[in-house]
Amino acid sequence: MVRSVIGVIVGAVAWMVVFLCVAFSVAEFWPDYAVHGRVWFQQHVYEFTTGMSVVNASFWVLAEIIAGRLAVLIAARRQAGWVLAAVIGLYLAYQHLYVEWSNLPWWYNLAVAIPAVPATLLGARFASRFGRGPQPA
Repeated sequence: MVRSVIGVIVGAVAWMVVFLCVAFSVAEFWPDYAVHGRVWFQQHVYEFTTGMSVVNASFWVLAEIIAGRLAVLIAARRQAGWVLAAVIGLYLAYQHLYVEWSNLPWWYNLAVAIPAVPATLLGARFASRFGRGPQPA
């Protein structure tokens, strides 16, 4: 049980860290992206172009896949992936479908919130399939 809780917590932390690391890495090579990112963090004004927004949404999906895989590998239980998917899904649904809905483009909110649960579960499945995590029944 403790291992499962640790897996979910590490997965949740990794989810945010992976997104931020990838976004900051891209900002090093894409100056316009860095400018818009700074505006968002400092003034909470969303000025990303459509292309940048698509890149951001794909970063979230990548982070969710990695987080789901990591949670299941650490917990050695598939249920950790389901718990993490629920936590991330509920958090992003609240943030993007309620809190940030008026601040961000509608399609971006949907592009971040809707794939959250499936992407996390995909990562959990990868742990079962390609890692040393639990095998599917």
